[in-house]
Amino acid sequence: MAKRQTKEKSTTTLVSKTQKLVVSENNGKWGFLDAVTGEEVVPFIYDCAHAFSVELALVRLNGWWGYIDKTGREVIPCIYNPAWSFTKTGLAAVGIEGKCGFIDQTGEVVIPLIYDDARYFNKDGKAKVKLNGKTFFIDVKGDWIE
Repeated sequence: MAKRQTKEKSTTTLVSKTQKLVVSENNGKWGFLDAVTGEEVVPFIYDCAHAFSVELALVRLNGWWGYIDKTGREVIPCIYNPAWSFTKTGLAAVGIEGKCGFIDQTGEVVIPLIYDDARYFNKDGKAKVKLNGKTFFIDVKGDWIE
């Protein structure tokens, strides 16, 4: 922890070396503020935004979902609908033209977008998916789990 002192007051504030950002709304647009200073870090340009999860935040711009890093850089383009936040598996469920699958944190498709519905991996590393009227679980490799 780094110490920051202010001359106006005789108090010392401890500031984390890792910046914590909080999602915030302003006049119908979403962005991110520094949790300590309250300063805008990511501009209020998004239709919707979710908290950072595994270093990336899910954001919606012009009706499409994508992911940004803590500097506000679009890491994965806003081309998905729907999309879910990344889980500890490092994967996120995304959809294009009615088909869902999973991408990694670079935006590469890891599990093909073939499912009628997919959401997220739970703490056991399983994701519930739907395909042709059947609902079942898959693992992080995309294999069916009994």
